[in-house]
Amino acid sequence: MSRYVDFEKQLNPSQFEAVSVEAGPVLVVAGAGSGKTRTIVYRVAWLVNKGVPPSAILLMTFTRKAAQEMLSRASDLIERELWDVAGGTFHSTANLALRRYAKYLELDSSYGIMDQSDAIAALDHIKKDRGAAGKLPKGFPKSRTIADIISRSSGAESSIEEVLKHRYPHFIEFASLIEQIHDSYVSHKRLNNLLDYDDLLLYFKTLLETSPEVRERLSQRWRHILVDEYQDTNPLQGRIVRLLAYTHENVMAVGDDSQSIYSFRGADFRNIMEFPNIFHGTRLIRLEENYRSTQQILHLTNSLIARAATGYPKVLFSKKKAGRRPCMFQPWNEREQSELIVRLIQESVRNRVRLSDIAVLFRAGFHSFDLEGELAKNKVPFVKYGGVKFSESQHIKDVLAYLRVINNHRDRLSWIRILTLLPGVGARTAAKLAAAISQEAELSKCIDLVPSSRKFKSDFDRMLHTLLAVKNTKSDLGAKVEEINRYYYPFLQERFDNYPKRSRELEQLANLISPYKTLGEFLNDMALDPPEDADVSESYHDRERLVLSTIHSAKGLEWHTVFLIWVVEGRIPAPQAEAFEEDLEEERRLLYVATTRAKERLFLFAPRSMFDRRFGSVPTTVSRFIAEVSDSCLEWSAPK
Repeated sequence: MSRYVDFEKQLNPSQFEAVSVEAGPVLVVAGAGSGKTRTIVYRVAWLVNKGVPPSAILLMTFTRKAAQEMLSRASDLIERELWDVAGGTFHSTANLALRRYAKYLELDSSYGIMDQSDAIAALDHIKKDRGAAGKLPKGFPKSRTIADIISRSSGAESSIEEVLKHRYPHFIEFASLIEQIHDSYVSHKRLNNLLDYDDLLLYFKTLLETSPEVRERLSQRWRHILVDEYQDTNPLQGRIVRLLAYTHENVMAVGDDSQSIYSFRGADFRNIMEFPNIFHGTRLIRLEENYRSTQQILHLTNSLIARAATGYPKVLFSKKKAGRRPCMFQPWNEREQSELIVRLIQESVRNRVRLSDIAVLFRAGFHSFDLEGELAKNKVPFVKYGGVKFSESQHIKDVLAYLRVINNHRDRLSWIRILTLLPGVGARTAAKLAAAISQEAELSKCIDLVPSSRKFKSDFDRMLHTLLAVKNTKSDLGAKVEEINRYYYPFLQERFDNYPKRSRELEQLANLISPYKTLGEFLNDMALDPPEDADVSESYHDRERLVLSTIHSAKGLEWHTVFLIWVVEGRIPAPQAEAFEEDLEEERRLLYVATTRAKERLFLFAPRSMFDRRFGSVPTTVSRFIAEVSDSCLEWSAPK
């Protein structure tokens, strides 16, 4: 039995309206700070209390952690376990379905999953093969760019040429060759029984489109579908949601069009705008009561977004009526901007604002370089959000490669990675040897593949014996990783100057794997939803630190005091956004996201000049988005 909850009493009217919808398609446009997560949590609880079996609910989010937290809160709310609710990411949902119904696509259900760096490595090898044959022209894009082009094409269900025209027009002359590389990449994945992130969604969509039996079975199973952060989805994900609702239209999409800022990851603003056209009879519910910011801050944010070219109109309001208007400073240059921010931060701390409750936000990482120097000079500790993720660090990738070949000895890319660590083994030798290993029936049969005349024979044998010993040992997974770490340690010392820090991160990897029952399960999770860099998160909690963050990294977070720097033309909007109207509109939304992070105080900085290496000090103008708003929304520290 579930605990009784007075939903109407615990929610505001708009939240309760969303939570208590009986059936049919619903689009909840949840303004910044309006209790979006709370609404989803209560929606799950309401459905279960109304008799919907937890197993009939599918909750799709963009991180596994977010789904787990929401379901945990819903479980606590109604005092009932909700293990049967299907909660996870689009990719993890697709992976579960494909593993179970692979035969409908003639797919080997033991496929491996490639993360982004694996995809780039595969494209590197394909490019090298073509380059050796003299087929790559000068100025051809790098593998990372090609991977992004392919991913955008998949997510938007558009051609390579269309992506190039919009995002990479300077590479349009290479469209035909990129198509050929894409074909080789597809062949590589098929040959090695591998799927990348985009494949998971593409194959899942194909499964739902071509297998009526599976489509009906999954649609009947998940009678209520909830999708979080719908503004960050792409057309492919939108199509999957529509197919999953094949036998019903009980879909609740929750998001905010005004916070759609991830087009560089493939998100499509049009997805949330088209929802009512895809699901006819959609009930549109706006959450406009803001629980984060003062009304003075909301006057500015409302004015900013009201001038958007398209979107769902909304006016946020707050019961927090007290507070000062956002302050706008126009220092003469970047140096003065940095010095002023440090003084204001020190003043805030003296006024009992915690350093960790203060953030400095910016459009791009390099915008804070001067400020970082000023903070260091004044001994103000800070942490900067962004950078390489834990699972994408080279040493973590190396150890994961050892684990992957233990789990699937046909994984050529992982073999190439670990073979090139051996002295005397180059990329070409590694590729040939990896191909030979993948043809063997068992890992133990590979011992004779390297003749005794080769200089790296003893190193290869030692590696293979280590892998076999780890594979066959009855130890738990944590012990297996520790054994791989011991083998890998000499390579770690040789390759990285900061090997003590990296060694601690490898220890963290052993801790991460311990709760898992199988190696395959762990590798799937690492590919689908890797953890963030443990060292950064630990240092943040160890002591009080100021937060520096790009606006993109700050979405979903909030601070007592926010400083927004470089609010000038050429910084926000960024110059590259000028070419397309939709990109310019996303820059407006980016500024909106930044300003809605502040709870009590908001400071904006628009230096009157910036330094240019060619022209020296160049005059600037205030960002057009700020110039448009009413003077009454801001306190100007100097004449406008």
